Amino acid sequence: MNILNTKILDCTLRDGGYYTDWNFSTDFLNKYLSTIKTLPISNIEIGYISNEKDNLGPFYHLDETIMKKVKSQIRKDQKLFAMINFKEIKDDKQLNRLLNDKKKYLDGVRFAIDPISIVIFKKLINKSKIKNLDLNLNLMYLSEWYNNENVIKKIFTNLPKKIKTLSFVDSYGAMDPIQIKLFFEKIKKNYPQNFNYGCHFHNNCGLALANSIAAMNINCSLVDTTFTGMGRGAGNAETELLLAFDKSKRNLIKGFSLNNFIETMKNLKIKYGWGSSFAYSLAAKNGYSQGEMMNLLQKRRLDPATALEVLSTKKNSKVVFKNYHNLIKKITKKNPPILIGGGDNQKKYGNFLYDKISNKNILIFSSLRSLINFSNLRKDNMKNPKVLVCSGNDLQKYSNNLINNLLKKINFIIVEENFAKNISNFFPPKNIILSNTIAKNPLLIVGSILNRTKFKKLYLAYFDGNPKNEQEFIIMEETLVSLKKLSKKTIKFYSITKNFFDIPYISPWIND
Repeated sequence: MNILNTKILDCTLRDGGYYTDWNFSTDFLNKYLSTIKTLPISNIEIGYISNEKDNLGPFYHLDETIMKKVKSQIRKDQKLFAMINFKEIKDDKQLNRLLNDKKKYLDGVRFAIDPISIVIFKKLINKSKIKNLDLNLNLMYLSEWYNNENVIKKIFTNLPKKIKTLSFVDSYGAMDPIQIKLFFEKIKKNYPQNFNYGCHFHNNCGLALANSIAAMNINCSLVDTTFTGMGRGAGNAETELLLAFDKSKRNLIKGFSLNNFIETMKNLKIKYGWGSSFAYSLAAKNGYSQGEMMNLLQKRRLDPATALEVLSTKKNSKVVFKNYHNLIKKITKKNPPILIGGGDNQKKYGNFLYDKISNKNILIFSSLRSLINFSNLRKDNMKNPKVLVCSGNDLQKYSNNLINNLLKKINFIIVEENFAKNISNFFPPKNIILSNTIAKNPLLIVGSILNRTKFKKLYLAYFDGNPKNEQEFIIMEETLVSLKKLSKKTIKFYSITKNFFDIPYISPWIND
């Protein structure tokens, strides 16, 4: 086993940022730097360089302050890298501007790139005026093309001499050590080059470390790792485990700094829950994006089977409803429907609102939580038509007794087909509206029904906008996106309570 020359690139701050939105505290950064300074790690990748307009943190938009701090706290023999998503780069001039004020702190830049863009990348890099930086290439989605000779040939043909390391990324975490071994042996034999090879493996199937070792055994020069495997989706090969495996490196580890930092990382892992799992393994073997799977599992809290169903559904498929005509008859121009969110203000102030509205306004509850808040107000005397929207596995979160009692308070239920099991045991079938959507935002579902009517007006109430956790924040953002989509389809939205939407407000307290 000849692994003595293999270098480790730790990318905890870059790949781990997918869980923190690239926000890391000063205390965490100091612990990370003080630890990594003591370890036999050659390269450190601390985040992305990007000018994209988004709400991501400073480690996605690296500036001079962060890079200067990191550079001053690592060893002189440790190289500092940042990554650029090549899809964000339009031309060589933009690239030059992006790196102009950062190259004095960086030793190198890595480009994350889909192989379909390799020809464009070559032309751009050859035109660029980047100097005094190691330019490395991270080729994504290896499991999709590692046996495709046409793709491989296109990658290696006229590859710019500026490229120092060519790393292969198993983005889906779908490959195994035998496949890795055969792939590296093939390219080393057929495409001898003057640059180094690297690897970046994801841990969907629990094989990231084993795949890294397989690559090291055939003289792969650079291996990407993260502490405790923190990284997108299932994560990556673990830095500390690779250090322990490599005898030449573990003999250089002294003191307790590494162990102490690992304890800090374990707390983060408990909070965010990365690591291989049944769900990530299924996603990998079915060729689905682990980023999407990560969003569905971690942020929308779906079970693995449901998440897979979501991923297998065509994104642009037409929304179809069954048995919705009785509901549509209740929607009138004079009395627009009111979509009621799950905000706590309904519990506090709902009685005042419901005393003011017409009994002809349809009340549409966006979730069981929303209906529970309404139920606690004890407004059983209200004659308004009432509708419950159940997205995803909302019905599975509560006991049958509670659901049975709640459904007695409504006239219609909109439920997604995949989650409608046994619903007819609790509710009249003629008043069950089935949707072919899967885990769609309730506002989007209601808007899709409203688009089937001549009237395009919707009141919104109790979308308070005070998220208590990451999941609620994601749902809030998702709802905003849904509103923007529906607004383009001529639906007019009005707020009748304090909401987080930037839409016109209509006070129910005036103009009686």
